[in-house]
Amino acid sequence: SARFPLLVDPQGQALSWIKNKERDHLPTWNGQNVVELSDPKLKDKLEYCMGDGKSLVIVGVEDEIDPMLDPVLEKEITKKGSRLYVSVSDKMMDYDPNFKLYFIT
Repeated sequence: SARFPLLVDPQGQALSWIKNKERDHLPTWNGQNVVELSDPKLKDKLEYCMGDGKSLVIVGVEDEIDPMLDPVLEKEITKKGSRLYVSVSDKMMDYDPNFKLYFIT
């Protein structure tokens, strides 16, 4: 798909399904494999997942998404040599095509 999905999930069924589907590709931080949109380490977790081709599940999404994520959402990928990059907050981050991003309300 050309875009990353936003799942409206009032009962938590989509979150369970994604965790099961992506279990081999979800990193774990302090026993958690989802990230809150308000997490102060969101940028670091995004960089890790994008560079290693992991899946990132961001929960707690409401009306607005952090503008820092705009280059990722719009897939503003640049290629230098054989490597792919996305510029996030003035930092060139490695981008692996296997990276997946999910947003859940």
